[in-house]
Amino acid sequence: MMREIIYSLPDQISAALDLMPDCTFARKMYNRVLICGMGGSGISGDILAALYPQLQVISNKDYTIPGFVDKNTLAILVSYSGNTEETLSCYRQLLRQGIDIVLLSSGGKLMKKKAKHRIKVPTGLPPRGALGYLFTPLPVLMHQANLMKADPRDELRRLANFLIQHRDAIDRKARRIAKRFLNKLTIIYVDSSTFAPVANRWRCQLNENAKVIAHINVIPEMNHNEIVGLGRPRKFNADTLLVFIGDPVAHKRNKLRHRLLKALIKNEISDILEIKPVGRNTLQQLFYAIMLGDFSSYYLAIQSGIDPMPVARIEQLKKKLARL
Repeated sequence: MMREIIYSLPDQISAALDLMPDCTFARKMYNRVLICGMGGSGISGDILAALYPQLQVISNKDYTIPGFVDKNTLAILVSYSGNTEETLSCYRQLLRQGIDIVLLSSGGKLMKKKAKHRIKVPTGLPPRGALGYLFTPLPVLMHQANLMKADPRDELRRLANFLIQHRDAIDRKARRIAKRFLNKLTIIYVDSSTFAPVANRWRCQLNENAKVIAHINVIPEMNHNEIVGLGRPRKFNADTLLVFIGDPVAHKRNKLRHRLLKALIKNEISDILEIKPVGRNTLQQLFYAIMLGDFSSYYLAIQSGIDPMPVARIEQLKKKLARL
C-alpha cells in the first residue's frame, strides 16, 4: 500500500488543486506567514519557505508560537489528522491573540475550530503519505492572501504532469539505490538551504518507513564544524553511506565545497551516493528528489523485511501522553 501512496503524489497535487476553495482575504497584505505543523504535516511549511525566500515564512514545530507573531501574521495550521496536540496548542494561542487562521486538515478536532478558512483534504492516509494534499494549497493561499502576485496553479499542474512522466523512472532508480542503504548508517548532505527540506524528508521517510536512523546537515554550515568529526569513530566507516543531494543552482562556492569535502573524506568513507535532481525549475527538482527519497525508503523497508506502514513507537508515545 505504501508504494501506491508514494506513487500517487502527482495525483494528490492535481486533486488538491481541484479541491482548493476560494479563500478571500478582505484586508491589507500580511507581513509574514506562520505555518504550524509537525512531522509529515509540518514538512509542507518547510518546503514552502524554501521555495519562496522572498516571503517571510516561519515553519513552527512546537507547542508555542513565536513572540513576534502579531495581527499582521497569517497563521496556517496543518495537521493531517486534525488531532496533533502541538498544533492544537498553537491554535489556542493564536485565537487568543486574534490572529487570522487557516486550517488545513482531513478532520479531527482542528476542523471543528473557528477559523477564517478551512481546507479539508481526503482522509485515510498516513500523514507522511499526504504531502501532495498538504503542500499544494499553501502556494495558492499565498496568492489568495496577496502575498505573491503570480498565481501558482499552472506551475503546480505542470509539476504534477512532470512527476507523472518521471515517476516510473524514479521508482526504478529507487529500487536500485535502496540496496546501498541496507545495514548502513546514512548521512545525508545538501549543498543549499533550499534543499534542506529534501534532506529532512529523506531522514523522516527513512525513520518512519524503513525504521532506521539517519543524519542530515547542510553545506556550508557543516564545513565549519561537522567536517572535523566526520569519519570518527572509524569503526563505523565501513557501515556508513554518505548521500549528497545536489542543488543544481547552488552557490558556486557551495558546489566547490561539495567537491572538496568528498575528496577529503574519500579514504575514510568510501560509500558515497550522488543524487542529481531532475527538473526544469526548483519546484520540480525538489519534488523529484522528495519522490526518489520516498520510494528509496520504501524499498529499503521491503528489502529489510520491514512493513513500512506502521509507526508503532509514535502511536505508543501518543497513548502514553494521552493518559498523563
